[in-house]
Amino acid sequence: MFSTTLHHLPRPIRSSFTSCRVCRKIVSRRMSTNPAIEPKVRKFESVEGADISSTSQSDGIRFRLVSYNILAQVYVKSALFPHSPPACLKWKARSHAIHSVLKNLEADFFCLQEVDEYDSFYRKNMESLGYSGIYIQRTGQRKRDGCAIFYKPSCAELITKERIEYNDLVDSIKADSVTCSEQKIETSNERKGDDKAKDSRKDSRDLNDPLVRLKRDCVGIMAAFRINKPFQHIVIVANTHLYWDPELADVKLAQAKYLLSRLAQFRTLISDEFECTPSVLLAGDFNSIPGDKRP
Repeated sequence: MFSTTLHHLPRPIRSSFTSCRVCRKIVSRRMSTNPAIEPKVRKFESVEGADISSTSQSDGIRFRLVSYNILAQVYVKSALFPHSPPACLKWKARSHAIHSVLKNLEADFFCLQEVDEYDSFYRKNMESLGYSGIYIQRTGQRKRDGCAIFYKPSCAELITKERIEYNDLVDSIKADSVTCSEQKIETSNERKGDDKAKDSRKDSRDLNDPLVRLKRDCVGIMAAFRINKPFQHIVIVANTHLYWDPELADVKLAQAKYLLSRLAQFRTLISDEFECTPSVLLAGDFNSIPGDKRP
């Protein structure tokens, strides 16, 4: 498209260097002011049928939940998306497309992963669409994205929420590894502290060290909601993003086990406090597909 526009531009009146420079500026400006391309709206397809064990009932609670890895802008690199026009990768264009897509999905709940513009974009724009939100940012100083749950107060009332930080697995290992003998060695060798610090820095990327291997800064969030129509019922919605690397399948497995453990504890807490049997909806980007390598 750009090359066609360039070929149909009139030749400059003067063949001087100055006129050529002006021509290039005009071409550049024309190329950079292309109208935004409207995103395609995906349509839902019903999966209800004879091969589905659970189908909707006319007297049940109906709502729509959408899980979506929104792709954090910090991870948008031209090298990773060579077939996408560079203009479409800019946040201005992407934010417009994201807003349009989320609006057209008309969900009651959104579970979004890789949200990195929560305060500056998502919160206020989702509020304008009638949503409230809860958010957890990834741990680690360099991690800007996280997980968010948006919900319509007209559909559900937030009761309580809990954070899930998978780096807690590192703390549990540290607690198990501390012994009295190690404490004595630490005390008697204070003058070797500097050497130990150097060794620690040297081995800080050693994936054979479980303290390093499990520290992936991944997070999740879970919340209990009271749905009031057509009758009162409590549902638990959990949203998470597990680690991506297929070579660290054991890390994903440990995170998944911790997630299910925390979710079970949270469900028991809600059941006891509100004397109910809440439904549980688990959403997220699990970075897994059938057939993936298992540890």
